[in-house]
Amino acid sequence: MYAIKKERLTKLSLALALLLLISISYVSYRSTIGFANSARLVDHTHLVIKQINQVLADVREAENAQRGYLITGDSTFLQPYDAVVTRLPDEMALLRDVLSDNLEQQVAISDLDELISKKMRILRLGIDTLAQRKGIDNSEVIALVGGEGKQLMYRISTQVDRMIALEESLLVQRAESLETGTRMTKRWILLGNLVAVVLLLTAFFVVLREIEEHRRTNRELEMSAAQLELTNKELESFSYSVSHDLRSPLRAIDGYSRIFEEDFADRLDEEGLRLLAVIRRSSKKMGQLIDDLLSFSRMGRKPVDAAPVDMNLLVDEVWQEVSLGHENVLLKKKALPNVFGDRALLRQVLLNLLSNAVKYSSNNQMPLVEIGAEKKEDEVIYSIRDNGVGFDMRFYNKLFGVFQRLHTEDEFPGTGVGLAIAQRVIVRHGGRIWADSKLGEYTVFYFSLPIKNVKEAI
Repeated sequence: MYAIKKERLTKLSLALALLLLISISYVSYRSTIGFANSARLVDHTHLVIKQINQVLADVREAENAQRGYLITGDSTFLQPYDAVVTRLPDEMALLRDVLSDNLEQQVAISDLDELISKKMRILRLGIDTLAQRKGIDNSEVIALVGGEGKQLMYRISTQVDRMIALEESLLVQRAESLETGTRMTKRWILLGNLVAVVLLLTAFFVVLREIEEHRRTNRELEMSAAQLELTNKELESFSYSVSHDLRSPLRAIDGYSRIFEEDFADRLDEEGLRLLAVIRRSSKKMGQLIDDLLSFSRMGRKPVDAAPVDMNLLVDEVWQEVSLGHENVLLKKKALPNVFGDRALLRQVLLNLLSNAVKYSSNNQMPLVEIGAEKKEDEVIYSIRDNGVGFDMRFYNKLFGVFQRLHTEDEFPGTGVGLAIAQRVIVRHGGRIWADSKLGEYTVFYFSLPIKNVKEAI
């Protein structure tokens, strides 16, 4: 439970750090867009101010040109005036365009346009007056230059100053907004990075602790494996010792019983002969139990020598052996995919399962054994089905136990070790084994084996 909590803490810290980094990237992206927009607005404000000043400069240039013409009567002074008259509409149109996003400035430019139009008409009037009369005196020049024209120029300058002041106010606001946004962005990025670093450091230290715990666990596992290996060797030695010690008295019992039967058979009644037969049969069964127990023990120690196995050939080979004396049992075999495994160990599995199938279906008038397979993505599931006596699924948990039998010795002989050996071999191959049955109808054993070579499971 503690390890699960640490793993969750690590994942949570990494996820939060990643989320913060993504958030920081988003804030940086939005800030960059904001900076670009603010810079564009600042450039736009400078452009507006420049254009307003340009319009004012054009009007003043036209006014100075008219004054020079009125004072000197030299028409060359009208060239700047004519140039202003030509470009002023375009200048005003450009000014309207750059102020199209500001309603207050649109009203102001309408007023400015009206004042400039009046000013230009007055300038034109003075020029036309001089051209018609072929000369005017100084008092008339002063009257044309001053008066309403002078007032209009003052109003134009005032209106321009107001418009520029409004743009400069916008410029200050935008600069302050840009500065505030920059300051806030820096704070968020700094804070986010600090939190992300804390989370990453937390995950890092948790990972370091897990690595250290894994090392400690590996050391413990190595010690346990060494101890287990020593225990297995001791058990192996004990098994062989027990086997040898048990076999001697069993051979003696069987031998003396046989001698006793041969020498004193004529002195024994029927019951005595039966009891001698029971003694000899029991000693042989005990010897078979010892052999099976040793075989089961060896299956747990024998290394798995994995290689490609042709299951069709292997099944045919095993069937020839188990069907001897049971030629009435019909075999139906489908095409079987090849697998990776230890051929000798898998042969033992098939030998045990097929022997059981033949044995438990022998009482059927038409005994049938069916072998099939289903290929999955990374494994093959084999099935061995018989139409024998079946078993009660309520006792399924006893099926693969050592010396566990679901039928009596009188019904079907056996020691109850074969399925335990089959399970051990299949599990060591990284597979599974299970069964399904219906009493009096059928039994199906399934086992899975890897398609590709895998490391030994146990």
